[in-house]
Amino acid sequence: MPDRERVLALLRELEISDAEMGAVHDELHGLLEEARVIRAGALGLQSFRSSWLPTERQRTDGELGRARDEVTAARAALVAAENAVRDAAKDAKRDAELFEVRARDRLSVAERRAVEAENAVQSLEKAVRDGEILEETLQVKARVLAAALRGRPKVAAEAGAEPPPGLDGMLAWAETVQAALLVARGQAAAERDAVIRQANELGAVALGEPLTAMGVEALAHRVEQGLAGED
Repeated sequence: MPDRERVLALLRELEISDAEMGAVHDELHGLLEEARVIRAGALGLQSFRSSWLPTERQRTDGELGRARDEVTAARAALVAAENAVRDAAKDAKRDAELFEVRARDRLSVAERRAVEAENAVQSLEKAVRDGEILEETLQVKARVLAAALRGRPKVAAEAGAEPPPGLDGMLAWAETVQAALLVARGQAAAERDAVIRQANELGAVALGEPLTAMGVEALAHRVEQGLAGED
């Protein structure tokens, strides 16, 4: 095989290797992003349950209790006002009726606040149920990711272990997976860089001139054009 054809053949082999390593690197990056999403979701859910939820539940329960007490008091006040209207003398009737109107308004406001407080409690409980669904979803994603990593070359074996149940176990597992994928992605990047350097060195020798570092595909095209121009 003439030197020109041998050089081009070597560059094409390096181009294929570069494409394959690039695909591996991109896939590892995608898997790493999946692990980060799982960890971020678990962290958010853990914070929700340990910090925000107890405080919010205490607040909404307290507001609901106070609102219900106010409704009870307002209803009693309205009954008293209605009795006052019924029993009032003629010259006191007008004042009694005004008192009844204010008592009825107070009850209306209290009932509206009670409804709002009940809605807040229900919304909080919905958030709790949504959190349970999210945890189940994260567990499924974690198991799928573990299966994708199990036995994968360059990835530490513990990354493919079955994620433990519960948020704490999932977080510990996700951190292990992230570390393993960071290492694997770094190795893939280093191997790809070595292929690119080898191709650039080969191209520079083939053309007899220094070349600006470039991707293998572009380099192969540049060398092919350069060698063709020598004919």
